[in-house]
Amino acid sequence: MKRLSILVFLLFFVTACMQDEASEEVEERITPVNVESVKKEDFVIERKIVARATSAEASPVISETPGELITLNVAKGDRVEEGETLAVVSPGGNAEDQIELQQIAVRQAEKQLENAQISEDQAAQGVESAKEQVELAKQASQSEESQTAQASEAAKQQYEQAKQLADQTKKLADEGTIPDALFQQAQNRADQAYAQYQQLKGQQPQSSSAVAQAEAQVDQAQQQLEQAQVAVDQAELQVEQANVQLNQAQNQAANEAIPAPSTGEVSTLDAGEGDLVTNQQPFATIVSLDPMTITASVTSEQLSLFNKGDELEIELPSLEEQVTSTVDYVSSVPDDTGLYPVEATVSNSDEKIKPGMMATFLLPENIVENTLIVPTDSLVEENEEAYVYQVVDEKAVRVDVSILESQTEFTAVSGDLPEGADVITTGQLTLSDGDKVTIMEEDS
Repeated sequence: MKRLSILVFLLFFVTACMQDEASEEVEERITPVNVESVKKEDFVIERKIVARATSAEASPVISETPGELITLNVAKGDRVEEGETLAVVSPGGNAEDQIELQQIAVRQAEKQLENAQISEDQAAQGVESAKEQVELAKQASQSEESQTAQASEAAKQQYEQAKQLADQTKKLADEGTIPDALFQQAQNRADQAYAQYQQLKGQQPQSSSAVAQAEAQVDQAQQQLEQAQVAVDQAELQVEQANVQLNQAQNQAANEAIPAPSTGEVSTLDAGEGDLVTNQQPFATIVSLDPMTITASVTSEQLSLFNKGDELEIELPSLEEQVTSTVDYVSSVPDDTGLYPVEATVSNSDEKIKPGMMATFLLPENIVENTLIVPTDSLVEENEEAYVYQVVDEKAVRVDVSILESQTEFTAVSGDLPEGADVITTGQLTLSDGDKVTIMEEDS
């Protein structure tokens, strides 16, 4: 009996609840919603390509002179400025002996130069002396020629007088006035005078050969002077070369301060104080952090998205920021992986971007021109159909659309939607066509 009473009570309670719900459904329901406006413009999809930050330049640090690293001013990871002294190297070996040998070589070269200069002065004096001998020989030749001319003229006069006397004597002898023997004597004297005149007339002065010899000595002395001048030039070059070698030896013997070849961060350091370093292998590397290079490997289809000189936005997830880069290299041939390397440069004056950081090229791509764009959250998809609810006179009006392209936040569609229409972005899943709605304020 008790069990029957409970069942009757439960039946009464359920019936009462159903009557209350029915009365509530009779009242018209108003659904609060959020809306956004429909846009009509080009729908752009942003293509993303993964990249990585790398150092634009790595500068090896090499000692010009092999030796012991006696001072080291930096540690791995330190930031250095170009020209800053990183370390000091003391050269090893027999550097002092080399300096002494080069000093001896300099003195020897200077002595050879001194001797060559003395020889040059002597050769110059020899030229002047030979020229003086030529002048003396010429003067002697002129004096001798004058004397010879005078003697020749006197002999000519004597010959003419003797010939005249012989002619007169011959005339007298022919007349018989004098003996023929006297004529013969006069004729002999005339012949002798003629012979003496001819001898003096054809005689060359002996001093003329002396002039030629003196001139030949001038030429010889001039050649000796030229040879001496060449010897002086060679000796001067030897002195210069010896001094250069001495300076090199002195520089090699002095401690060498090793400057930073560029501004950046010490990325590797393979030696410490007391270690030996060579002039062949670097003992440290400096990585330049400004500018920074962003590298990516792209497919042949993506290659056309990059052009040298283009400015592209790059996203740096670890820094949560975007920077502008300039494309400075686009490979025309693939690497070993079959992909094409691409490089872009970004400013990194604050050096926040570190080598190895992940980056993303953001490449805008115009997909659909002059299309309707709705918030992706406003779309309702069911049974292979898509629609949105447009708010018209405080009612939700269903508008069927076709999806053209879609992204996380916005979607390009086609349909009977006016530009600027309000479409419901929240609450639409509980709506039916024609339901009353109220637009919530953004602050609520």
